[in-house]
Amino acid sequence: MTNLTNTVKIPKEEIIAAAYDILKNHGLEAISTRNIATKLGCSIKPIYRAFRDMESLLEAVHEKAMQKYTKILLAEISGETKIKSIGLNYIRFAKEYPELFKFIFFNDRQENTSIADHSLDTNKAHVVKLIKEGYGITDDKRAEDLYIKLGIFCNGVAAMIISKSTKFTDADIDRLISEVSIKLVSD
Repeated sequence: MTNLTNTVKIPKEEIIAAAYDILKNHGLEAISTRNIATKLGCSIKPIYRAFRDMESLLEAVHEKAMQKYTKILLAEISGETKIKSIGLNYIRFAKEYPELFKFIFFNDRQENTSIADHSLDTNKAHVVKLIKEGYGITDDKRAEDLYIKLGIFCNGVAAMIISKSTKFTDADIDRLISEVSIKLVSD
């Protein structure tokens, strides 16, 4: 006897892509198995077959969001130093993808971790290396301190943009990052 099941098989990648799209356009609160199933045109069963729970699906979505973030963050901007490009790109990511930015950085995943030990940005080691090379810094601690201070500044600007509490033009952001970078390096 043949077991005929009316089961729709949806690849994990499609489920992740649907959840990512919902996140990007509507925020974390909009991600639900029902919304994902609606987007895919299926029941919720294929989602639970592919992922044991919502947390494992969100981990996969986080990886996809981090890939997008890293691609934008590390893109070189013609005529700019690598460090300034990273600062500008960090803020650009927040402006263009506010829901992804909030999902990655505005969360409680490491709420009990000091800023020096924070590891939400997997690009930290690479950026610290660029700071050392770009500013001729040989001291690891000083380069990491500069990374932290520039990160706090850029995150603050990004937060003000996302919350719509302040309007920054691209020229404002460019000027501010230049001034803050020079000030921090000269201290």
